[in-house]
Amino acid sequence: MRWYEQEIVKKTTLFAGITLFVYLSMKWILPMVMPFLFGALLAMLLHPVVQKIVTKTGKGRSLISMLVVLLILAAVGTACYLIGRTACMQLAALVKNAEAMEDSIRDFWCSCCDQAGRMLGIQIREADQLFVKIQTKVRTGFQNSTLPYLLKNSMAYAKAVFSLIGVSLVSVISGMLILTDYPDLSAALRQSEAGKLAVQIKQHAKEAGGTYLKAQVLILIVISLICIAGLFLTGNSYALLAGMGIGFCDALPFIGTGTIFVPWMIIEIMNGKYVLAAVYGILYVVCSFVRQFLEPRLIGGRLGYPPIVVLLSIYAGVHVYGASGVILGPISGFLICELFHALQQPSKASDLSRS
Repeated sequence: MRWYEQEIVKKTTLFAGITLFVYLSMKWILPMVMPFLFGALLAMLLHPVVQKIVTKTGKGRSLISMLVVLLILAAVGTACYLIGRTACMQLAALVKNAEAMEDSIRDFWCSCCDQAGRMLGIQIREADQLFVKIQTKVRTGFQNSTLPYLLKNSMAYAKAVFSLIGVSLVSVISGMLILTDYPDLSAALRQSEAGKLAVQIKQHAKEAGGTYLKAQVLILIVISLICIAGLFLTGNSYALLAGMGIGFCDALPFIGTGTIFVPWMIIEIMNGKYVLAAVYGILYVVCSFVRQFLEPRLIGGRLGYPPIVVLLSIYAGVHVYGASGVILGPISGFLICELFHALQQPSKASDLSRS
C-alpha cells in the first residue's frame, strides 16, 4: 500500500480540508449569510408557537407569523430601550462625576501610602505629587492618543452601528418570510443530501453546543441580576452598568467575578467601610455558588466535549478570529468535529435524517 493510500493520511487530509473549509466559511461566507441564519433561527424558535395558534384559530399562517414576530420584536425592543436608557443615564452620571471619582482615588492612594509607610516603618514622601504625575500622564495619553484614535475611527463606529441595524432588519424580515413557509422549507431541506447533513449537525448542536450556550447565557443573566440587585441595595448609583459588567466578566473564562469583587473588597476595607466590603464578599460567594450550582445541572453530561476542549477552542478562536473568536472559536471547533465524523460515516447521516 502506498503512503497516500493509508487510512491515517486520508483522515488527516480530510480533517485539514474540513478545517480550511470551516475557517474560510467563518471568515468570508458567514458575514454575508449571517442575517439569514439569524432569521432561520428566529423562525425555528417561533415555529411551534405559530403552529399552535394557526391550529387553534384556523387563521392564515402568514398573518399569524407576522403578528407573532412583531409582538416579540416589540417586547424585545421595549426591554432593550429601557435597559439602554438606564445604562446611558448611569454612564452620563459616571462621566459627570469623573472629577469627584478622581479625588476619591487620590485620597485612597494617599491613605494606602500612609498605611504602608506605618506598617514598614518608613516615610513615603511626595505620594500626592506622584499621584498627580500619574494622573497627568493618563490625561495626556488620553488626549494625545485615545481621543484622536476615537475621532479618527468615529465613521467606522457609525458604519458598524448602521450595519448592525441593517443586519437586524434583514434578520427580522427573513425570519418572518421563513416562518411563513417553514413546514415546506423544512420538508424540502430534509430531502436534500446537504439538508440531511445539516439535520444531523443541528441535532448534535442542540445536544452539545446548544446546551452549553443556553446554560452560559442563563448563568450570565442570573449572575448579572444578582449583582445588579445587590449593588442597588447598597445604594450604588451605577448598579445596572456595574452589574452587567460583572456578569459579563463572569462569563469570560479567564476573568470571573472575583477579578472585580476582590479588589473592591480590599479598597472598601482600606477605606474603613467594613459593612460594604462584607456585602461585596457575600455577592462574590453567592455568584460563585450560583455558577457552581447551575453549571453541572444545566449542562451535566450533555455537552459531549470536555470543558478543556471548549476552553482551548475559545483560546484558539481569539487568536484566529480576534475578539469574535470567543463565539466563533467553539462554533468552528464543533463544526469541524461534526463534519469530520459525518463525512466519515455518510450512511449513518442518511439513516438519521430518515428517522
